[in-house]
Amino acid sequence: MTHGWQYKLGIAAMAVMIAVVTGCSGTGSEKVTVKKPPVRETGGRVELERIDRQSDSYGLAWLSDSEIISTKAPKWMEGDLYVHSLVKEKDPDRKLGAAHALTVNPSPQQSYLFISNRMEASILNLADGKETPLDVSDGTYSILNGDVRGAWVEEKAYVFAAAYGLSVAGTNGKVTPILKMKDQQSVMKVEAVSDPSDPNRFTVYFLDSSDALYKLKVANGQFNRPAAEANPELVRKSIADFSISPDGTDLALVEETGNNKNTVYLIPAGKPGKETKLAEGRLARQMSWSPDGSRLAYSLFNLERGGSGLYVMDTMTGHMTLVSLYPNLQSLLVWSPDGNQLMMSQENPEMNLTTTDTKLMTEIYRFK
Repeated sequence: MTHGWQYKLGIAAMAVMIAVVTGCSGTGSEKVTVKKPPVRETGGRVELERIDRQSDSYGLAWLSDSEIISTKAPKWMEGDLYVHSLVKEKDPDRKLGAAHALTVNPSPQQSYLFISNRMEASILNLADGKETPLDVSDGTYSILNGDVRGAWVEEKAYVFAAAYGLSVAGTNGKVTPILKMKDQQSVMKVEAVSDPSDPNRFTVYFLDSSDALYKLKVANGQFNRPAAEANPELVRKSIADFSISPDGTDLALVEETGNNKNTVYLIPAGKPGKETKLAEGRLARQMSWSPDGSRLAYSLFNLERGGSGLYVMDTMTGHMTLVSLYPNLQSLLVWSPDGNQLMMSQENPEMNLTTTDTKLMTEIYRFK
């Protein structure tokens, strides 16, 4: 599955070179209305205020609503991390004090940073600057799946992909395996959501390399040792991407519904219910909820019917706004803590391909 997924993205990237004027962004005036929105209300649409672009920088995460964490080197170089101010543009970027990072993921309240590359990982306490290395070795080799971004469970723990499984890291650095997958399967994406009725329980959603989406219920257990309560439960097959809403009530899914056809759905996460069809295209990726769950962003590539680009939906009304004509299918869409800004970073934005002369660009979409 992994090679097939990469092949599809390669085909999409080449088509984008031919069909899309790269870097051209919408004004927010174009929108698509969902046929059957979750709630039918008048008004209530996403309005784009402006787009800020930064050259020679690749944004990885938000440190606050006014600062981003970025690198000045291509991702594969795992370079130094910098803090860039969005309100004091003339101030020089300052080094974060961590280097060789492929993934940077702040906790919801920006108390901690999970930092990893393909071999090592650590948790940085932003209050005192103390960095705690995580033991991600089986005694000989690293078991870290560094290409997969993990997920925070509030400010308590971090769920990350390991070799053929999942593990949980506490903020004290203790690592506990919670799942060993069968048949040499690997995790392609992972997200987590707390149980609102029990602070000692949470649910992990993960996509495996056979396109199957599962959920795994986890209990903290005695002595702060998280453990799976049962075997993973299959949610749906033929899934290309997904994202769970912050409150855990809704799942946004990209389902492979035909040859070169993806369909974006919104479904209830807890129990069977009415599904909402949001969009169709050749490829859809990078599902991302705003922290308060009021907006859902994703990228869509649809060469035959048009409509390719970056979309943001108001989840209360179902109104969808095209904010960029460039459907970057490989870059994470990262929301600011207040949910009013969305960051998308690119390598070689002219072609969306890796070259020896790598160019970096970060775009921040600011909403009214």
